[in-house]
Amino acid sequence: MSAREPDVLTPEEKRASEAVRALGAPPADAAFRARLKRAFTSGAIAGVPERAPLRIPFWRHPVLGWAMPVAAAAALLAVGVMNLGPRWQLVSSRGAGEVVVDGVPVSISDMNGLERRLKRGVRLKLPSEGQIELAIPGQVALQVAPGTDVTLPAAAGRWFGRGTRASVAHGEVRITTGHAFHGARLAVETPEAMVEVTGTTLAVICEPTGTCVCVLEGRVRVAAQAEGAGAMVMEGHRRYVFNDTRAPESAEIRPTELVPLREFRERRRILMER
Repeated sequence: MSAREPDVLTPEEKRASEAVRALGAPPADAAFRARLKRAFTSGAIAGVPERAPLRIPFWRHPVLGWAMPVAAAAALLAVGVMNLGPRWQLVSSRGAGEVVVDGVPVSISDMNGLERRLKRGVRLKLPSEGQIELAIPGQVALQVAPGTDVTLPAAAGRWFGRGTRASVAHGEVRITTGHAFHGARLAVETPEAMVEVTGTTLAVICEPTGTCVCVLEGRVRVAAQAEGAGAMVMEGHRRYVFNDTRAPESAEIRPTELVPLREFRERRRILMER
């Protein structure tokens, strides 16, 4: 049937429209009404279910937009702090005079004052009549001879950052490593040489003519600053790097270093086994 207005209908459409309007409403079927009533009262006709709320996956929740980066940063910070090795400890000091710690003079007899200032990268200048021993338990111990100018390394990281660096401007430093140093590397720089320590007992001696490295235990790589890879120095030997045009030379360990290195190693053995 056309949906046009009556005034635009054709005569046939008007007659059809009037005939439909004259029809009466059909009566409802009694049997159908009875069935519908029973279904409604018994609950067979369920209501239209409510639409469940839209569930957002937890990983896409707006709060996580800022919470996850914060949590990740906190986790990285925690791992970084836990990775840091122990602090330096002052084991012993003897003699007279003042140790200059990053420009600050401290009496060599003031062990508490000295230990408070011991940290990675600190520079120590010992008096001509004073000697100290310090350690990072389980990793490395140093004996710093009178008159030595040394910059302390950091502790090797527990899981990463296992390389660390020290320097000796002049004087002598005896070094011994412990079980926790396994897999780490200590680079000791002098004016003439670069010494790579991976687990050993040795002495680094800076003299007016050059640098001597004496190895009591293990092995150490020693290279002149302009030499490149250098040479491996085995147990019981030494390598001397001159500060003039002479080539480095290798020989047996200095007899004068045998006893001091052995005594130092035995004295700190328990500390290195922690």
